[in-house]
Amino acid sequence: MAALILTLVISFMSGGALLLTAGARFSLNEEQERNELLNLLAYVGLLLPAVFLIVFFLIERV
Repeated sequence: MAALILTLVISFMSGGALLLTAGARFSLNEEQERNELLNLLAYVGLLLPAVFLIVFFLIERV
């Protein structure tokens, strides 16, 4: 359970950092605020599988 929470937290943090550095690249909605939220969720969704693998790989090694 802790590994899943850690995966979600790291995904949201890295997705937020990616949003701040790369910006809102996807045009998902006409409203600016909703577009940024959807971009954040898209970045988190793209990073989630990679972070999931990294977290469980590190847990296995410990």
